[in-house]
Amino acid sequence: MEKFEIFKELIELSQNEKRGLTIFIGGQTIAGIVTKVFETKALEVRSQMYSKAVILIDSIDAVAVS
Repeated sequence: MEKFEIFKELIELSQNEKRGLTIFIGGQTIAGIVTKVFETKALEVRSQMYSKAVILIDSIDAVAVS
């Protein structure tokens, strides 16, 4: 199973309902709202700290919704 399928429900929730996600990558966290999905490869995220960040889905360890 691809990582995208594992996180798909939370990614879509963030994108459709403008709900914040916390994305865990290698012991670090990025909080934001998903603004765009690049097929099953990457996410574009917006937050108070970043106007735009692109995250490769393969690098994601975990996702939590706020």
